[in-house]
Amino acid sequence: MRMGLHIRAAASAANGASVGRDQRRLGVLFLLPVAIMAIIGIAMGGYSEPSLVVGVLDRADTGASRDLISAIANQHMRVHRYTDQQKMRIAVFRGRLNAGVIIPSGWRGVGDLDVYLSQASAGSPIIRAAIDADLSRLAIRAKPLAIPVQYPGGGGEEALPLGFQYTAPANLVLFVMINGLVSSLAIMRLRSSGLSQRLLATPARTWELFAMLTVGPFQQMLVQSLFLIFSARWFFGVHWGDSIGVFLLTTAVICFGVSLVFLMGTIFRSPEQPTSLGPWIGVFLGMLGGCMWPLDVVPPFMKSLAYLSPAAWAMHGYLALIFSHASAVAILPDVAAMLLFAIAFSALGILRLRPQLSR
Repeated sequence: MRMGLHIRAAASAANGASVGRDQRRLGVLFLLPVAIMAIIGIAMGGYSEPSLVVGVLDRADTGASRDLISAIANQHMRVHRYTDQQKMRIAVFRGRLNAGVIIPSGWRGVGDLDVYLSQASAGSPIIRAAIDADLSRLAIRAKPLAIPVQYPGGGGEEALPLGFQYTAPANLVLFVMINGLVSSLAIMRLRSSGLSQRLLATPARTWELFAMLTVGPFQQMLVQSLFLIFSARWFFGVHWGDSIGVFLLTTAVICFGVSLVFLMGTIFRSPEQPTSLGPWIGVFLGMLGGCMWPLDVVPPFMKSLAYLSPAAWAMHGYLALIFSHASAVAILPDVAAMLLFAIAFSALGILRLRPQLSR
């Protein structure tokens, strides 16, 4: 057991040293995803959260008051709830809010409301008109006019996920896959050097050799994922959603990335192929799975085909966490699908790898 721990510790240290010496690889793993995230994120709308912010003090807590708050949010405005009227008034005065709405106790959808409007905000007339329209609609209990929309390429009527909130998870998934494909180079070198035969001839058990091959890529992808998550949060304001859900899904994505190391390490035939073909395979899986564009804009048959790529399951989970504020329980099917892909790829790779390493 001690020997196994020494093997894994040595593998971890060797992997960290080799990556640290390869500055070009460090740039690809860490800096390139952030650069792409910034460029594509800006092109897709940047900070896609609503720019008009409305504070709401709901003292009624009735069905009508909740309908009004939902109607304001549906007007593409961001709603901040308050419990203190004075704090909300000061926030409007200082410009942190574009407006503040006070819903009195017992309000049932009929009657005027007190509204604070920021004189320094150019959006104040828009907010006032929107609230007037919502109040009028609630007073007559009429539903807004529904205009059916059809998309030639398929998809729904929901707002497309855009901006940094989309490119952040897309680049995380894409570059973890590319990392796994390129990291299969370690297996190619192990096979070509003959070191694998000498290791298999030692008292170390076979599973310890596989553990040694797992430690390095897992370490890389863990650091890479944490770097991308925190970079997106600090520099681009991406709120990843439920932390437990993010942890589970990111762990599943990393496990899938490690499984690619084992599988592709048995498929590539020369040390040059992981670095030359690996990124292209990763880009293909990313394109198919929605890392390049939202799946809502593709034809229905392509959307169905996309879920043959593990990237689609990962993106579905991340977008649910970020845009729909889904809970960890809600994305468990996506986590399970990623883990099933990882188990299948790892099992196939290990079955193929054992006889290859002994040659």
